[in-house]
Amino acid sequence: MKGEEQEVRRAAQAIGEGLGTAEMAGTIVNVMDKLLKTGVMPREELGYNEERMEEIYGQAYRLYNTGKYVDALELFRLLIILDSTDSKYYLGLAACFHMLKEYENAVKVYAIAGIVDSQSPVPHFHASDCYLQMNDKASAILMLELAVLRSGDKPEYQILKDRAQLTIDSIKKELIKLGALSE
Repeated sequence: MKGEEQEVRRAAQAIGEGLGTAEMAGTIVNVMDKLLKTGVMPREELGYNEERMEEIYGQAYRLYNTGKYVDALELFRLLIILDSTDSKYYLGLAACFHMLKEYENAVKVYAIAGIVDSQSPVPHFHASDCYLQMNDKASAILMLELAVLRSGDKPEYQILKDRAQLTIDSIKKELIKLGALSE
């Protein structure tokens, strides 16, 4: 358990450091420590019910949709601090980084979203675009293949699966053309 606690503490520090203040980073670490010791989510500790969480999420979503990515990013971070078990908060945070062209940060947060919701292909699909933007075609293909795998035969993911497969085929053709991949 000690190793897990250190990992959570490091993750909390990384999220907090991104908020820009040492005080906030310390607060996040304290909240995460309390979560580890008591098992109570900070939102429960602070009395935030599901309705209040949805209000905050709705505001973050509106900010994102109006192009206010930095403001949305701060609300998605807050939501993650309050409840780290909902993958849509991570997806929102990653999408903000993605739109801000902070591709490395986006990839890291998409990876967390993929862990929190281990059945969804969505985080891998979006991470693939970040890798393409960073000109890392091998990682993009890997993410797309994971998206296809997680899509399985689920009808709700059929379009995503088809797009992922088309993108894989396109990247591979490009790499073959460049001589970087053999047929």
